[in-house]
Amino acid sequence: MKWRTPEPRPYYAKYKRLPVENDCGGWFACYELPGDIVAICEPQHLQEVNVYLIKGSERALLLDTGMGICNIEPLVRELWPGELTVVNCHRHFDHTGNNWRFREVLIADEAGALRQAREGCPKEPLRNQTDPDMFLFGYPEGFDPADYWIRPFNARPVEDGHVFDLGSRQVRLLYTPGHLEDHLMLYDLREKILFSGDMIYLGAIYVQFGNDVLGYSDLDQYIASLERIERELPEIRAVYTSHNDFIMPPSCTGMIRESLLAVRDGTAEGVPLRDEKYGYYGDPETMKQYFFDGFSIIYKE
Repeated sequence: MKWRTPEPRPYYAKYKRLPVENDCGGWFACYELPGDIVAICEPQHLQEVNVYLIKGSERALLLDTGMGICNIEPLVRELWPGELTVVNCHRHFDHTGNNWRFREVLIADEAGALRQAREGCPKEPLRNQTDPDMFLFGYPEGFDPADYWIRPFNARPVEDGHVFDLGSRQVRLLYTPGHLEDHLMLYDLREKILFSGDMIYLGAIYVQFGNDVLGYSDLDQYIASLERIERELPEIRAVYTSHNDFIMPPSCTGMIRESLLAVRDGTAEGVPLRDEKYGYYGDPETMKQYFFDGFSIIYKE
């Protein structure tokens, strides 16, 4: 699938787009999903990250805050003016960019994530994310690429297994390290929906991080986390992902787990990664990309 094409991704046509006023000139797009959930996406940047608003009868849960290139807070308040809890699935910039605009954000109780909350993420590691080729229609109005960094925010650690009571629904939090050491997922106990963050989706899956700024990946932990999901949540009806198409079938969890096992055990063959768009600060030179049906795995040897 080509990145810089003006046509919307075909999968967006499957969902009902919501008209909103605070979309920052079209930077944000909102879609109504089954289960009284709104997806907020940023389709004009290569990351194409998805943020989720999970509504209850008394309060709502916001999973992630986007890249921070445009201010998401007025849009969230337009969609939900009531009591709101904000959670990060992990500390990467495309999930935490607008954290500082909210009173408090809940994160995993992990040293790297807590440090980033205190200090932010500096400009240098994010410099390639502001390259003009990363943007579909150029920079949005008011955005200065020279000033892009992840600001500190007020964080509160949340324990593995915590259940959020939204009134008419409960959402369980699970620690799922692998993509990063602080990664977590959410599970909607009423709707049987898993919010998988960056661990399960169709696209380039990253298991190569290895520095204090962008965190540490672990292939064995990744596999163990997916095994935990399959073991503890056998009734999943749908997986809502943080990149690309919003909704995946539950079977994709096992499919990705089996592919990770093939990479670990040497039964899959990778090719040297040559596309700089998939590179990040501090990545090793020995990365390979392993291609599977509908997705790939980027891993360091």
